Amino acid sequence: MKKKINGHLNLLENDTMEFLNEIAENYPTAISLASGRPDSQFFDLKKIDFYISTYLNFISETKQKPYDILLSNLGQYSEASGIINEIISKYLLVEYGLETAPENVLINVGTQESLLISVLTLCNKEIDVIIVEDPCYVGIKNYALIAGYEVSGVKLDTDGMCLGSLEKKILNYQEKGKHVKMLYIVSDFQNPSGIRMSIEKRMQVIELAEKYDFFILEDNAYGDFCFANEAFPTLKKLDKYQRVIYLHTFSKLIYPSVRIGVMVTNYEFEDGSRLSNQLKKVKGYTTVNTSSINQAVVAGILIENNFSLKRYNEKKLQNLKEKKELILDALQMRFRNNNEYWCEKVRWNNPEGGFFMVIDLPFKVTKEDVIICAERFGVIFTPMSFFQLEEINEKNIRIAYSNIKKENIIIAVERLYNFLKNKNENGKK
Repeated sequence: MKKKINGHLNLLENDTMEFLNEIAENYPTAISLASGRPDSQFFDLKKIDFYISTYLNFISETKQKPYDILLSNLGQYSEASGIINEIISKYLLVEYGLETAPENVLINVGTQESLLISVLTLCNKEIDVIIVEDPCYVGIKNYALIAGYEVSGVKLDTDGMCLGSLEKKILNYQEKGKHVKMLYIVSDFQNPSGIRMSIEKRMQVIELAEKYDFFILEDNAYGDFCFANEAFPTLKKLDKYQRVIYLHTFSKLIYPSVRIGVMVTNYEFEDGSRLSNQLKKVKGYTTVNTSSINQAVVAGILIENNFSLKRYNEKKLQNLKEKKELILDALQMRFRNNNEYWCEKVRWNNPEGGFFMVIDLPFKVTKEDVIICAERFGVIFTPMSFFQLEEINEKNIRIAYSNIKKENIIIAVERLYNFLKNKNENGKK
């Protein structure tokens, strides 16, 4: 007799990542406005050996250790917390003004592992609740569902999470004997909406964390890609209660295959023990340790660039900004410079940074529409409903401009327009 699938897996009605990968594979000539990957033209993979040597030379000189022994150690198991913690601490100080001791830094296999370790360490399945933005990055939402943790969404305003709704939800759970233990926030240029949380709300949510005794997981995946002149301080920078667990990734800043994520917490429990030590223990029994070779690559890049990636990513940032502007121009030209009434109801936001934007439509789009659009019109998009938990809106889509070639943007928008025009006309019949 065949065993039934884990019941929690049945909750994953839309496996967004797998579905979009299948669409891209099945329709290879379709232009993707769905892929949130960074642009591979900026991957300096030919310099990997140089970066590893840069790191080894730096450690050999500063720690007075033989180069050959350090090189050999890169192939061994290493500390669960990481081997480049001091370098990361210096980078966080230089780049974001975050002062943190190396022992409060944990080097993980990307942010996804940081999320997993946070939930496993802090949350009790019986009484604790994880709150996420709605819409939300699918990684934490789907992991929580698979692992059997309760996850709930709070709607987004144009300047970040609706804190009134958040507080109301916290109180509702308290009445049920449950405790909101964790709040997951992408504070800058959120995936999928592109929204940036205001400084005022950043300070308010920190106060709520202290008032209601919960941790904030701040995922800073896109904060470095700011098109505006002013970069906002991270929640961690504003945190005066040690409530923020700061999550950083080099997948967008360097390249995804490096698989290096950083977790920072300086929270101490009443008995004086450190949360970072608890996280380290859980890390040791999940992935044991993070690749020392990959850590060396990241460290070498940071050392070579004086512990800042701003100059390293200048061209990447400019490229992102130009592609966003090209998409805005193409949308304006196609949906505004005609006399079709339905086009006037198509709206889009203008994000101040990041990889994503949202288009609001006058009619619903479905999973089946993604297939039709790829097959018949040669362009791929992502329905925002894929990212939503409670307030499902089937009338908007996410557009990713990070991985599309500039020369394909006008073509992609034209194809999207043709699909939407066709759908609108069929809807009238």
